[in-house]
Amino acid sequence: MPAPDPARRSQESWRAILDAAFAILDEEGYQAVTMSRIAARAGVGRQTLYRWWPSKAAVVFEAFLDKVTTGPFPEEGASFPERLRAHVHGFLALYVDGSGGHRLRELIGAAQTDPELARALSEQWFEPRRAPVRKALLDAQRTGDVRADVDPDTALDLVFAPLHYRLLVSGEPVDAAYVDTVVDLCLAALAP
Repeated sequence: MPAPDPARRSQESWRAILDAAFAILDEEGYQAVTMSRIAARAGVGRQTLYRWWPSKAAVVFEAFLDKVTTGPFPEEGASFPERLRAHVHGFLALYVDGSGGHRLRELIGAAQTDPELARALSEQWFEPRRAPVRKALLDAQRTGDVRADVDPDTALDLVFAPLHYRLLVSGEPVDAAYVDTVVDLCLAALAP
């Protein structure tokens, strides 16, 4: 979602809006959020919201990005398996154990009928989290620790698709044992 020009925003109003949007999202869920409720809770006019964000999805997603973060991907020095396992356990910490996981799942659901939100999730949430794993995989391919004939994005899908499937479709548990099993299977498939 294109960000409005920050120079034109009142920082106090912007903060109040993001806090209000996230509070409603966190307390009542995505469906309960409306531009009118955000404006009322933030103490601003609806026209202010529409001047800075084109839609409810845009303001809610910016509020989500403002409030929810994931830990850093392990830096250089760790092996690819260690780095991958740490990243996948970060997924577990966010989606299952963290307070933002339920809200992220709601945003993923809403994105199924909102192309703008789907694009924002892809570009501003998923891709920045896939990029360090992709880089580590490419590095591991160069050193011969991972098969060179594997497309990095397909390998990432191999790791994360089962986790998302359980979270969003089957309802089966996603716990440390499951994520370790997924990582072990993926590492076996990627081995040279």
